[in-house]
Amino acid sequence: MASVHARKNRAGEVTSYQVKWRDGGSRTGANQSETFDDETSAEVFKDAVNEAGQHWPPGWVKGRGYIAAETAADDAYRFRAYARRVIDNRTGIEERYRGACHKELESWVYPTFGECDVRSTEHFCGETVKAWVRQLEQTRVRRGRMPDGSPKMKPMSPKTIRNIHGLLSSILNEAVRSEPPLRARNPCELTRLPRIDDAGEDDEDIEFLTPQEVHGLRSCFTLRQDQLMVDVKYGTGLRYSELTALAPMCLIEPGSNKPRLRVRRAWKRDAQGAYYLGTPKTKKSRRTIRISSSVLTALEELQQAEQLADDGLYFTGQEPGQRLHYSTFHDRWNRAVRRAKARGLLPAHKNPTPHDLRHSHVSALISAGHPLTYVQRRLGHESIKTTSDLYGHLLPEADDDAMVTIEATLSGVRPQLRSVDRLTG
Repeated sequence: MASVHARKNRAGEVTSYQVKWRDGGSRTGANQSETFDDETSAEVFKDAVNEAGQHWPPGWVKGRGYIAAETAADDAYRFRAYARRVIDNRTGIEERYRGACHKELESWVYPTFGECDVRSTEHFCGETVKAWVRQLEQTRVRRGRMPDGSPKMKPMSPKTIRNIHGLLSSILNEAVRSEPPLRARNPCELTRLPRIDDAGEDDEDIEFLTPQEVHGLRSCFTLRQDQLMVDVKYGTGLRYSELTALAPMCLIEPGSNKPRLRVRRAWKRDAQGAYYLGTPKTKKSRRTIRISSSVLTALEELQQAEQLADDGLYFTGQEPGQRLHYSTFHDRWNRAVRRAKARGLLPAHKNPTPHDLRHSHVSALISAGHPLTYVQRRLGHESIKTTSDLYGHLLPEADDDAMVTIEATLSGVRPQLRSVDRLTG
């Protein structure tokens, strides 16, 4: 049931009243709240929430109140019902993605627009959408865990806001294209969204580790499989879902002086959340990469230790062939991070995740002067823009060589140029 809570300032004075409840009234429902200046209004709104079955009252927009005279829309055109039909009827998408869309709508869109009329130019206009985006910008969400196990809370990232806004926009586009049209235009087109590169330094989730820090962290793992996993992940830059899907059959010409690794499968989840081995989702993710002798040695040790068949997984849980759950490895990773900090092998301010080995792999390549196009192909990014957005800021680390070249040309000295080999896939 909804309840009213007085909010006080540091002096103990009541400044406002907040109505709190869980969406739908279930324990797992998303936490919802609305704030009022006076207790009477809060009590009236609380009753309205209870009457609506622990949902936002029909016609109410968070932070603005009832924005239309009518308090109810035809059920078929309430945004909650309309959006569910749109997502359920979409073709050409994986069931896992369909479920993710429903989850995003429940968490971030329905609390504001769920009971609104999809046809209304008052419910859905430039002003209401901008106010909603502003709320998302002020929202703090859980982004993993700290090494001590406490939740890591950070502002919602610009990329996440863009994705959620894009989902709302795609549904309103369906209303515009409906026959007959339910709307004349899509108000989401009027929204100025936060730029992905607007996130400040404090919002940066990436933690780059030096080779020395990686080596020190590796030494703090107690299981040999985990140590070798660090070697392979840092040495290849593979995603966790790709890394834990590797098997001996993925190796190409291991006995040659140019061993390679074929990345053709990854762990995926079906509509029910069950894991299965499938192909990476994009064409560029299905790739073949060169590996160093240290990576090859690590893989061969894993194969020999477990007497793996060609299709046997290198990295497993307690049972042979069992998928190594990320949470299982992440717990061991956090323990290793704490040990590394206690031994002075990792700075106290760094709180890396396993995925940061992929970022650190890139940092090592770019710092040595390897171009972004090579990094893109090695990581399996679909677009060079993704690579540039994530790692373009690392390029100044290669500025020393560039400055030497420029200074030499300005001084009339012919600069020494490095030979460039033709890249092969």
